Amino acid sequence: MVKKEFYQTKSVHMAVQTAELNLLGYSFDKELSLSCSLMNISRGNCNIKIRPVDSEKLNNGILDISIDRPIMKADINLSFIKFNELSKLMMKDANRPVTIVMLLNLPLSINLAGDLLIENAAQLKILDLSWIIPLK
Repeated sequence: MVKKEFYQTKSVHMAVQTAELNLLGYSFDKELSLSCSLMNISRGNCNIKIRPVDSEKLNNGILDISIDRPIMKADINLSFIKFNELSKLMMKDANRPVTIVMLLNLPLSINLAGDLLIENAAQLKILDLSWIIPLK
């Protein structure tokens, strides 16, 4: 049997495939809904929900990794100012997708083919997000 070599990473790279602004209920609460394909992990997607919140409710985002399906889910809270800025930038028309780099609190094991090694479902804290937004 051939032993697969794995490496550890604390970042998940993804490309935004679709982005929607949801207006919820009569109060029109805003929420960005992003569907992303994973770039450094093969055969996977991530659905991201981003909500604007008051600054006292800000906390680290959460990334849920399922053991049953190759779909990750992320919940992220941003300040109203940052949410509005991101929403405007996401509306720009570009010939390349927006990419996201998500920094996690714990490392993930990935083999050289890009397969994620996970024995149980995981819920990880998102420590930081970097956005690469094409301008032209």
